Amino acid sequence: MSRFKRILGSRLLLVAVLFAAQVAVLILGVYLVTKWILPLYIALYVLGIIVVIYVINSNVSPGYQISWLIIAAAFPLVTGIFYLMFGAKRVAPKFRQEHLQSVLKFKPLLMKEDDLNLLKKESDAAYKEARYLNDYSFYPIYKGSYARYFSVGEDMFEEIIAQLKKARHFIYIEMFIMAQGKLLDTVVSILEEKVREGVDVIVIYDDMGCAMYLPRNYAKTLQSKGIKCEVFNPMRPMLMVTMNNRDHRKLVIIDGRVAFTGGINFADEYINEVNIYGHWKDAGIMVEGPAVTNMVIMFLQFWQSEAEYSLRLPMNEDVVYENEGQQGYLQRFSDSPTDSEDIAKNAHLNMIWEAQKSVWIMTPYLVVDNEILTALKQAAKNGVDVRIIVPHVPDKWYVLETTRASYRELITAGCQVYEYTPGFIHSKVIIADGKMAIVGTINMDYRSYYLDFECGVFVYNNPVVKDIVRDFEDTFAVSQLIDIADVKKISIFRRILRACLKLFAPLM
Repeated sequence: MSRFKRILGSRLLLVAVLFAAQVAVLILGVYLVTKWILPLYIALYVLGIIVVIYVINSNVSPGYQISWLIIAAAFPLVTGIFYLMFGAKRVAPKFRQEHLQSVLKFKPLLMKEDDLNLLKKESDAAYKEARYLNDYSFYPIYKGSYARYFSVGEDMFEEIIAQLKKARHFIYIEMFIMAQGKLLDTVVSILEEKVREGVDVIVIYDDMGCAMYLPRNYAKTLQSKGIKCEVFNPMRPMLMVTMNNRDHRKLVIIDGRVAFTGGINFADEYINEVNIYGHWKDAGIMVEGPAVTNMVIMFLQFWQSEAEYSLRLPMNEDVVYENEGQQGYLQRFSDSPTDSEDIAKNAHLNMIWEAQKSVWIMTPYLVVDNEILTALKQAAKNGVDVRIIVPHVPDKWYVLETTRASYRELITAGCQVYEYTPGFIHSKVIIADGKMAIVGTINMDYRSYYLDFECGVFVYNNPVVKDIVRDFEDTFAVSQLIDIADVKKISIFRRILRACLKLFAPLM
């Protein structure tokens, strides 16, 4: 089914139409009423001024501030209302409270610094990153766990299926997108069988992410099969929405023994069963060993926020790992809009700042603020080998155009920008000096950095890093290196379009 037909037949279209109608009526009502009622006109104008003052003085990126200043100049009467609806990093108060309480309940189980102290003796750069993630994401680092890297979704899916079939105690799945097709049907079939065997199976999926792919009552369908299921942030066509915060995490956890994360969702394009945007390249990582503890707790914190569930850590004390531990370190971490700490963004910045020789990045969206852009440019000016791989075939044309708006700055500073010519690259990977890397769900854009729930795995000096380096080298070989001549030959119309899109990048 084409993307256009999928949209036409989805709940997302209905919600969007109803939502847009409410916005249109609101704007029309404001202008009609304020034409006759001076006090309301003044009140809305003053509200807009207050919003501008608040945004300018808030701890947000300059690009975000500029976007709202432009909106205020163009639509002064509705700026205040728009900001209350879309502008704040708002999470429903009830969910914020539940989530923070859950984090605090589990925090004592994460108090572990032995391996962090060992890392301090090996690498200052890796220690700084791990220390930050330990102190602000609350997830400790582990030495000696096993990891396997997947450079394409097909390989990761094959291993997920193999591990699901081995489940004996519990299976926890958290997904941003689930779409009916070969991949999901295969997974659900296994989950049904495991429920019959007495395995505890829990699924969480994001309603916004699945709106174009799943029927409205799909959670009940899973529940009828004995699978415990909750929908994150159900969509409602209401003006004061919290749909702007999405569960973008991807987790598959089996028996507390093995866990997966990365860019892959449960939809057929992620394993190239269908080709919507050419070859879909994704990346993921499997962790086995004590480091899986972080992932189990991460899931249970979220599940407890979504549904009543007793506080427990269902780890099998007699768990036997199939693969022996490896040298090096693994640290699973998460980021949440329920607090004021931009963990994912800062983790990326730490990697860029601490790099001495190289920073290589794969990302589907390079829609970044001035801090990230400046860090990348300065690293290149300092002689660091900065290379960035983005898609050549976009899933959202306006996002790729916004990404391309930064090419001139990056290339002029000495960064190398590649476009993955076989199709769309969905991998979210950053590696510094060929020694430390982050693989996970984090895009390099405003939504991942500020609005969504995200997660990743920080890796240092583990053998899996060599596989990540090899994947980059293989991907460079099939990607187009963009040079300054390519940038200069762009038409004036497209340059203007990109400049305009870049102004509103923080609102995408």
